[in-house]
Amino acid sequence: MIKAVVGSGGKTTLIRNWAKAYVETGRKVFVTTSTHMMIEEDTLLTEDADEIIGELEEKHYVMAGVQEKEKIRALPLEVYEKVCSHADIVLIEADGSRHMPIKYPASHEPVIYDNVDEIVIVTGLQALNHKASEVSWRIELVKQCLGIEDDTKISPVHIQTLLQKGYVKPLREKYPEKKISIHPAHDQTLYQRALAALMKAEMDVSLIEEAWFAPEPHLFICGGGHISCDLVKIASCLDFHITVMDDREEFAEKERFPQADRVICDSFENLGQYLEPWSYVVVVTRGHAADYECVRTILSHPYAYLGMIGSKKKVQKTFESLITEGFHEEQIRTIHAPIGLKIGAVTPAEISVSILAEIIAEKNGKQTASASKELLEVQEHGVLCIIIEKTGSSPRGVGSMMFVGEESVIGSVGGGAVEFAVIREARNHPKAQIKEYQLNQKESAELGMICGGSNRILFLPI
Repeated sequence: MIKAVVGSGGKTTLIRNWAKAYVETGRKVFVTTSTHMMIEEDTLLTEDADEIIGELEEKHYVMAGVQEKEKIRALPLEVYEKVCSHADIVLIEADGSRHMPIKYPASHEPVIYDNVDEIVIVTGLQALNHKASEVSWRIELVKQCLGIEDDTKISPVHIQTLLQKGYVKPLREKYPEKKISIHPAHDQTLYQRALAALMKAEMDVSLIEEAWFAPEPHLFICGGGHISCDLVKIASCLDFHITVMDDREEFAEKERFPQADRVICDSFENLGQYLEPWSYVVVVTRGHAADYECVRTILSHPYAYLGMIGSKKKVQKTFESLITEGFHEEQIRTIHAPIGLKIGAVTPAEISVSILAEIIAEKNGKQTASASKELLEVQEHGVLCIIIEKTGSSPRGVGSMMFVGEESVIGSVGGGAVEFAVIREARNHPKAQIKEYQLNQKESAELGMICGGSNRILFLPI
């Protein structure tokens, strides 16, 4: 078996891990490059085929190439082919990315030998939510492919587009007889593992949303004044994870907010480093300037809710300034300002109730479910089952998840006969697919519902 590993963001690590696993099964493994590869401690620097074969026979492993400064370059083709004939497994690094997570290949890349059986395309999921200029190799080609700018933040769709346009499609056209597979690297969180499964199966990554993988609703309060004190007290009864931030020491003390999970004292200029994705953010600082600084920072991050306190005049002035800075009106309209439901609130406690009522309506109106800590931290292999669409009266909302392992089941997609069928499908046919399940009248009655509904379930092996 001869595998050429191409792409970016984790090729060498993948080759190392595969080589170790193959050697442990008693197979002889030859590692080399068709382009360039960093020299490692055990690299054999020679063009002598017999010397390379000798080490391969003795140790069942050899990494070899011709030294070129701190890297190795490709062996002469006749040497490479001779060593291949003595190896059980050949792993070739056939592309370069200068340690960047994503790339678009130049016209001469990758370099694939004729005897390669499989081409494995690697990409680094650590590029997500970073600016393109910070995580891309051959940035001009990346921008041209995606139609983006240097400061555009990389999304799952961007990564999948680069994979398909830069590698999958052209490689299949050029090498129709070779097996081609996708291997996303750095899939550490449950969301990243789900994305990796979609990319491997070449299914649309936009089938899932990052917000579904939030561990619990997170309330982030900018400002430590009187309203914030009441907000924290009430929100602590509503199962929110709570963070309070203020730039004044006397207003950012843990003793002032005993129910908060985290209290931060820092300049609001540094707010971006503390925000967690898909938080419910309330901006109630001491003044207009600080409010504006917070809002413009939050707009550059993914959030579930953004509300800002203030009069209609102050809000209008803020919106005009944001438009002047280049923010889109459509995004600005997502800001809840003036904040809170209109209940005639006057006191800080009443204002806090109106704010949290609006947040609850926003959160529950999306009909999505947060994932449990147990589910988010699952490490074993199995199938992740996600409700991606529902109609009628089904008991669980879009985004509800269930992990089905060999013996364990974590989470739920509704219970009853449907859930039993989903578990059976996950164990009997552990593959990436979408199936629709109907709740008939009998099942609906058993689950306490008036009428039947249906769920579309996404199955992802992880």
